[in-house]
Amino acid sequence: MDTKEYYLDAFIDYLNKNDKSPGTVTTYTTNIRYFIRYYVESYSEEFTPENVIMMDLQDYRNYLLNVKRQKASTINNKIAALKEYFFFLQSNGITKNNPAENIKKIRVNKPTAPKSFSNSDFKKIKRYVYKSQNELWISIFELLSKTGIRVSELINIRLTDINMGDRSGNLRVIGKNQKERNVPLHVDARKAIADYLKVRDEKSISSDYLLLSERKAPFTRSGIFKILKRWENDTNIKIHPHMFRHHFAIQLLNNPNANADINTVQYLLGHESIESSAIYLKVRQEDLEKSIDAIADY
Repeated sequence: MDTKEYYLDAFIDYLNKNDKSPGTVTTYTTNIRYFIRYYVESYSEEFTPENVIMMDLQDYRNYLLNVKRQKASTINNKIAALKEYFFFLQSNGITKNNPAENIKKIRVNKPTAPKSFSNSDFKKIKRYVYKSQNELWISIFELLSKTGIRVSELINIRLTDINMGDRSGNLRVIGKNQKERNVPLHVDARKAIADYLKVRDEKSISSDYLLLSERKAPFTRSGIFKILKRWENDTNIKIHPHMFRHHFAIQLLNNPNANADINTVQYLLGHESIESSAIYLKVRQEDLEKSIDAIADY
């Protein structure tokens, strides 16, 4: 497949110029190629962007839902890519119309909050990490669980982003779309960072990045995932970095002493919209199961 013929090279340049992350660029272009393949196979004709009409996109959406039985979130991601692609084509004068402009995403009714740790599992992970006496691990754990930052934000923390005093501190975070936010640092996070910096100083490390691998190089996403996989294998508890983020948000909203509302969660997590934060107001799957179990013997 000649990507230039479908303006995919120019589309990639457009995404990069608009500060889309490498992961988003890859996902979008992959999803566009999926649609092109579907179009060619379905209509037995060469794909030409100008020939695509809204009905083609609706049929594709229904195909993914009813034939491929894909999740609504997966389908909506593919629709988002198509919307961006055809907007790019129209805005650059490549096509006259945008067939994806009014295509609807699949409505998702989410009765439950995102998967998080149970309190007991969280305590087991924390005990395991602290028992290791590994200052790097403890810093990673405390930053993920007490700030709610993403892995991409974690690995990009610079020493200049950290401001700590005896009684307070905050972390400057550069999130998606280069959006900046300042997250107060919990006392446990401040202690973990201070202890880790002492270890760094003993090794005469001068990098401006906070978290460094054994090779004294900034961590990559895969490097953090490998550490979390080690924790998962040793504790036999499912661990994903976003679960720390979810745990952080749920703890904020469920703890009356935190005095946090949905706007607080939106700011601290760096969400673009309030809808993204509202999922934490939903009940948890575990709570639903406990409610059903409670009436089983009634």
